Amino acid sequence: MESMIHDMAERLLRDHVTHRLRAAAASGQRPEALWTRIEEAGLAMALVPEAAGGFGVPPAEALGLVRIAGAHGLPLPLAETLIANAMLARADLPLPGGRLTIAEGEALRLERRGATIHARGHLTLVPFARWADRIVTIAVLGGDDHVLSLPVKELTVDPAQDLAGMPRDDAEVDLALTEADVAPLARPIGGMRGLGALVRSLATAGAMETILEMSVQYANDRVQFGRPIGKFQAIQHNLATMAGETAASRTAAEMAAGSYDTPAFALTVAAAKIRAGEAAEKVGALAHQIHGAIGYTQEHSLHHFTKRIWSWRDEFGTELDWTRKLGRFALSNPHDTFWHFITDSTAQGARA
Repeated sequence: MESMIHDMAERLLRDHVTHRLRAAAASGQRPEALWTRIEEAGLAMALVPEAAGGFGVPPAEALGLVRIAGAHGLPLPLAETLIANAMLARADLPLPGGRLTIAEGEALRLERRGATIHARGHLTLVPFARWADRIVTIAVLGGDDHVLSLPVKELTVDPAQDLAGMPRDDAEVDLALTEADVAPLARPIGGMRGLGALVRSLATAGAMETILEMSVQYANDRVQFGRPIGKFQAIQHNLATMAGETAASRTAAEMAAGSYDTPAFALTVAAAKIRAGEAAEKVGALAHQIHGAIGYTQEHSLHHFTKRIWSWRDEFGTELDWTRKLGRFALSNPHDTFWHFITDSTAQGARA
């Protein structure tokens, strides 16, 4: 099943995500036709259990779609919609279809008012908010995590964009929510930050694989002083460094995906987001060194990927944020089991 889903996604995105489409999206044009194809293929429901209308595949396989989307520089909220639908299904809320996105909801304040719950607050840097139909987030009411499904048309959205030109909007929330819009989570998952960090780590790994491939190809094609620049030791060293960083990031991200919905998730996603952020800095810089001036031009595809990984670095927690969290996990672990903590992927830190 994994190869079938991944092969379908690869073919779809390879055929339709072009340099021109990415450039048009960066200028503000929403690729509606491509989203229709993604929905028709059922990809946005891959992380939803079969009983709720999803594929019923293991989460790690479904989350592999995020890496594929990152590898193609997909300018649509597939990753966000995957997570949003999974959270709605977990809370037994309606799955509305369409484009969904996610946001960290710690700044929202929930208040029960009779039969409704009033949500008020400010959401910042929401991915694709103005292109989405709903924003799904997690906020606390009475000490318990609740999933919220917020209709974008009823919010005040302040448009902005990231380095790659993708929508990263602020949204003002002041809504009375019904039982179709909000529900408690039976089991807490620690908020939306970890889930967002997971998909950003996977997408970064995918994008870096493409950046590496482009750099190897360019190094073999570009001739200087009578031979391809890939024959020079300095370029070979840079490519080897990029390959190592990319492989390590993919391994960390896939380990986090494999621990989705397990007690080890908070620990593995912290490591994945840190590793992806560190690698994004090195891989992006070395890719532009290899490509030289052409890599900075609008006509070349490289910048669509390097700008994405540099932007994703700061979303859903920076390396500093996650390093502090990982440090608290380590310090909270008993000294006599510290080796187990750093070598066993099922080890758990205390709640940080």
